[in-house]
Amino acid sequence: MTRRTLLTLSFAATASTGVSWARFVEPNYFELTHTRVRLPGARPMRILHISDIHMSDGMSAAELEIGFRAGLSQKPDFICLTGDFVSETTGFDREGLSRLLRSAAAAAPTYAVLGNHDGGTWLAKWGGARSTGLMQDLIRSSGVNLLHNQCAVLDGLALVGVGDYWSGQFAPEEAFASAEHTGATILLCHNPDAKSRLRHFRWDLMLSGHTHGGQVRVPGVTPLWVPTADKRFIAGLYGWEDRQLFITRGAGSPKHVRAFCRPEISVLDLV
Repeated sequence: MTRRTLLTLSFAATASTGVSWARFVEPNYFELTHTRVRLPGARPMRILHISDIHMSDGMSAAELEIGFRAGLSQKPDFICLTGDFVSETTGFDREGLSRLLRSAAAAAPTYAVLGNHDGGTWLAKWGGARSTGLMQDLIRSSGVNLLHNQCAVLDGLALVGVGDYWSGQFAPEEAFASAEHTGATILLCHNPDAKSRLRHFRWDLMLSGHTHGGQVRVPGVTPLWVPTADKRFIAGLYGWEDRQLFITRGAGSPKHVRAFCRPEISVLDLV
């Protein structure tokens, strides 16, 4: 065997191993992360934050349930789901998604907002549904509190949810109209780019997804793909102006692919 042949075979084996890892291992290799968030005006509480499930686009309900169980085992005080429950509003596993949502709602008060894949003008441009009605009905029927440009109060903590930034249903004025500001305010917003449109409203911590953390990354290199204009905020906890953002990498793996960017189940401890 020549040296060139040996190098070629070694490269092919390495590449094959990398592809297999990204395709068959990492999408199921959920990372349960813990982040302490100092939030004046809020009592100590534990939040489970899950986003970007993308049901049936590569990940089955049974696979995703592993991540959900890991998060629920942390005994959260409440749960926040920040959109993209599906990739398309047709052809997905409705019963599987409903089962995941029911498991969350049965464990703790659960609040949700929609993402750009859950219906609306953005999805319609790609041949999907313009209406978000199907997803709204499914989420609510599963026992989850959908905050579609609405607010709620939980133990003195204001929770405000807005429609997706890209989907023609983003109405922060409506969402904040009845918000109570006796304590801290947590904002549920799928796309972190919306922060600039939300800077004039009162909120302290925004929970988002959408970025997938880059999904396929090369160590030491800026992610090659992030669906946001502001590339400074990709995953994790950030300070922004006089408030904070937390962006989770998402539980799902569209096309069943992840590389150096494990799917994330996020636990936030308010202190």
